[in-house]
Amino acid sequence: MKIKRFLPVCMAALCMMSIPAGASDGAKVYVNGQMLDSEAYIINDRVYVPLRAVSESMGAEVAWDNTSRSAFVEQKEESAVINTVASTSESVVAIVGTYKSAAISKDAQNYNELYAHGTGVVIKSNGTILTNAHVVKDISQITVIFSNGDSYSGSVQYIDETSDLAVVKINKLGLKPITFAPEHSLVVGQTVIAIGTPLYVNHMNSASKGIVSGVGVNIGEHYLFTQSDVAINGGNSGGPLVNLKGELVGINSMKYSGVGVEGMSFSIPVDTINYVLSSFEKYGRVLRPDTGISFTESWESKIGVPTKKGLSVTMSKNASIMPGDVITHVNGYEVHSVADYNEAIKKSFNGESVTLNYTRAGVANVAEIKTN
Repeated sequence: MKIKRFLPVCMAALCMMSIPAGASDGAKVYVNGQMLDSEAYIINDRVYVPLRAVSESMGAEVAWDNTSRSAFVEQKEESAVINTVASTSESVVAIVGTYKSAAISKDAQNYNELYAHGTGVVIKSNGTILTNAHVVKDISQITVIFSNGDSYSGSVQYIDETSDLAVVKINKLGLKPITFAPEHSLVVGQTVIAIGTPLYVNHMNSASKGIVSGVGVNIGEHYLFTQSDVAINGGNSGGPLVNLKGELVGINSMKYSGVGVEGMSFSIPVDTINYVLSSFEKYGRVLRPDTGISFTESWESKIGVPTKKGLSVTMSKNASIMPGDVITHVNGYEVHSVADYNEAIKKSFNGESVTLNYTRAGVANVAEIKTN
């Protein structure tokens, strides 16, 4: 088995009943960027529009039962997927560049190509685009291409290979940024859509649909990932994974491939994205604390068996922690793997110290560790 890295609408007080007397005041309502062809009324600082107008604009069917005086709104998944792809695609771009050195790229050797491409997504209207670090780290002369064919020269503003995230900047204002989903909002079984540029640039803004297979998945990388069965291929890297609201829930980064392996794709979740972007803006890079402690995972954690065992210390430059100690919590978070440890640091690190709960010879202890 191989693991490969690959290149709300706010509806306030919607009502089907008769609208109280009031003037429309020229109010307009936009659903996924499209203005409704229906009058909107502002009454007591609330916006009233016909329920049918909003629902049908989102691909839902509306039925009214006069006997029970009830409205029934049914959102079909097919319509939701179509609307999501249409509303999101404007924010998705292809990123194309030439290899800095063909010798360092296996892809260039295998396919006899001198250029590489991946995907990105607009996160700020001022030309700020998020993608994978592995998409842009080895290329120069970056060109960002939009779904309408417009293209702009781009440059790498920030890059962090540990998280596999990078920010590309282009000289263009007025872009449509994608909306971020709330952190930790994904659940197993939820429908998600990947949009990107698989295999060839003329496939840009291709979409594939699947479900979330796992959240907080440890695949031996620095952080935890979101697993899905969405189809991604070379060139999808850096593209968005979105929910049916069109909100960003992850950046597509890698997948498992091999004989008998199907439907195992991995995306960087929103909490990691927010953490890295915040660090970029504050420090220009991602600051990670060094406790001077090395440790190893239990055999259960290494092979993916659920376990409550902590991390066994193998080396320590800190007088409070000794080899043989077992770290169970970091800043209040349980840790059973290296990825758990890194997640705990990411969530709670304040730049000065970390709190470690550990056991020594079966006795529980707490230590406050200064970091470098």
